[in-house]
Amino acid sequence: MRIACIVNQFPPNVTAGLGRYVELITPYLARDHDLTVHTPNDGALPVDERVDGVAVHRPRVRLPGGGRRLNRTRRAEFLLLTLRVVASNWRYVRRLRRGPRPDLVAVHDSTNFLAGLLCHYLLRLPVVFHVHTTEYGVAPQRSITDPFNLFAALERWLARVARRVVVATPEVREQLLAAGWRRTPIDVVPLGGTYEPALADPAFDRAALRAEAAELRRSLGLAERDRVLLFVGRIERQKGVYQLLEAMREVVKAVPGARLVIAGEGDETGVRRITEATGLRGKVVCSGRFVPARELMAYYELAEACVFPSLFEPFGLVATEAMALGRATVLGDGFSRIFIGPDPARPAVRFVRASEPADIARGVVEVMSDAGLRRALARRGERLVREGLSWERAAAETLAVYRASLKP
Repeated sequence: MRIACIVNQFPPNVTAGLGRYVELITPYLARDHDLTVHTPNDGALPVDERVDGVAVHRPRVRLPGGGRRLNRTRRAEFLLLTLRVVASNWRYVRRLRRGPRPDLVAVHDSTNFLAGLLCHYLLRLPVVFHVHTTEYGVAPQRSITDPFNLFAALERWLARVARRVVVATPEVREQLLAAGWRRTPIDVVPLGGTYEPALADPAFDRAALRAEAAELRRSLGLAERDRVLLFVGRIERQKGVYQLLEAMREVVKAVPGARLVIAGEGDETGVRRITEATGLRGKVVCSGRFVPARELMAYYELAEACVFPSLFEPFGLVATEAMALGRATVLGDGFSRIFIGPDPARPAVRFVRASEPADIARGVVEVMSDAGLRRALARRGERLVREGLSWERAAAETLAVYRASLKP
């Protein structure tokens, strides 16, 4: 198959789980197929190149904010980012119209609505719509409001014209069906684990990673006796970070030496304000920036437990990262139940009600106060990711969906 993939992130532009997803799955998709990734250009990258067997097209667009990272939790930068994506979409379609005709176009997320709709109506190409997040899940927690429900309307329109819709969890599929998405088949393809290639590499050195973590502890100003609870993700409402900060008031009382480390960017100002107001000064440490995947491994190694209390999570690669590295993990009920594992009586994670700080606190205290429970969760989580969430499987299931979309 000749596949055109339209996606907003591709290395080196990786700032969230979507970028990690496309970085890890595309080499498998390109093994036996002609794959071209169409993705935005920050102004400093080549327009066309080949990366690990994948053709990459990054059209240059002249817009304010070009050449610097944009923080999508800030209104003005979110609007600039949206404008950059829409302008890039137009360039993708122009290239597809002039170049070799693909068999299908895989459109990732509704932000690429323009390319998806033009590929369908103008170029008459089959479209497969990958939904990595949904307005139905994000809108109630969105930092940037959409009072006219424009994003949801565009999302539904793109879904109606697509041959297939792909989601990562059964819960997202059920959410879309409940919202009336019944015209187009919805396929569930769970993702793989972020650190699968790194951990499979014979050169991987856990002792060296422990040394990196020790140096990171010093650079963050943490004492040897401090017990690290790690949060990874954007600092915004959807990720449950504000409920987590409220929960930390109880956690630090019950767990001597507990320190929350936040690895991610976003509303750092809000975090500082809350920590000052709640007496958590010195108990919360922020990276102050997006942490790349390889560097992030040292943060996980530093952690005694990890907590991701998302109110909504279409998949959540951070869970696979923590579990793959053998870290006991606490998840908000916005995550899929696939992370429980095959035996609900022996769960691979501890679930909490993300909207309730008291329940987050209970779950965290339970895990951090019981070394046996931490070992059990770490063991089950690592096995779940290693045996059940591979990128080769994810790519094979994705290609099966693409083939099905081409059948008359």
